[in-house]
Amino acid sequence: MTHSINQPWAISEKHVTRYGETWANMDFEFDSKISEKNFKTEPMECFIGHLLIFNQRIGMRYKDLIAYSKSIDTLANNVYANKAKKQDAFAADIKGRTLMLRKHEIGKLAQTLSDALDCAMRKYELGLYL
Repeated sequence: MTHSINQPWAISEKHVTRYGETWANMDFEFDSKISEKNFKTEPMECFIGHLLIFNQRIGMRYKDLIAYSKSIDTLANNVYANKAKKQDAFAADIKGRTLMLRKHEIGKLAQTLSDALDCAMRKYELGLYL
């Protein structure tokens, strides 16, 4: 079973038409092999899952998830604070890849990474990795 943040298969055609394929297919999938032992020995090096964007699977360790969640959130705040136009594209760098994203896509990416980070920590706290 796939442990997904955004569950893109449940997004309606109406939303796909309105926001675009990139927005609709953006997701974070958790690795099924995460265990408490991984977190105990090297928590920051623990492989958490994959970010799915632009038909790419970008592998993320826990420390990557923390770093990119903060940097993309800062980018999203700057984009929204500057009142950028909807069609403007902005560069988002993730693990050596430069992604050109529009305003609403950056917002969803920031929310996806933030949710993935929160979810990973809650699963650990609840003992779901045992």
